Amino acid sequence: MRHVLRAVAAFVMAFAFQAVQADESPAAAFFTKLAGHWQGNGEVRLMAADMRMHWEPVLDGQFHRLSMEDVMTGADGKSWHFKAQGYYRVQTDGTISGTWFDSRGISLPLTGRVEGDTMTIDWGTEAIERGRSSYRLGDGALEVTDEVYAKEGELRVFGRTRLTRPE
Repeated sequence: MRHVLRAVAAFVMAFAFQAVQADESPAAAFFTKLAGHWQGNGEVRLMAADMRMHWEPVLDGQFHRLSMEDVMTGADGKSWHFKAQGYYRVQTDGTISGTWFDSRGISLPLTGRVEGDTMTIDWGTEAIERGRSSYRLGDGALEVTDEVYAKEGELRVFGRTRLTRPE
């Protein structure tokens, strides 16, 4: 009888877990897929970019942290090592809010959303800088497109990278 009760309890727990997952917002599900290490290359600010990202839940799962490093090398051979951390929180309505901190010594507010296989994050303020970063998951890769608002008010791409999970 004890074995039957354990089996029933395991079934109920599995069913409850599936029900919770079914209610999970697209943003929460996206962060689950992002979790872990990513690395790749691309171009940022007209320089070759060697990027590393690590996404993880932190602070008892209340936030998702992005730890990022990007070594950009210009045509002249000079390199710039850029580091950043972003803290993202999925709101009850499924939207995303957060704060970005980077090695330039600035912090920026973040807001965003997930649609399909893409998370779009709007960042910044009028006083500092404003832009948008898009994270697209597909074909075993994470494609990142970074844009900044130009003085004319239009978005201009300043970075494109393609990252995969290290083997």
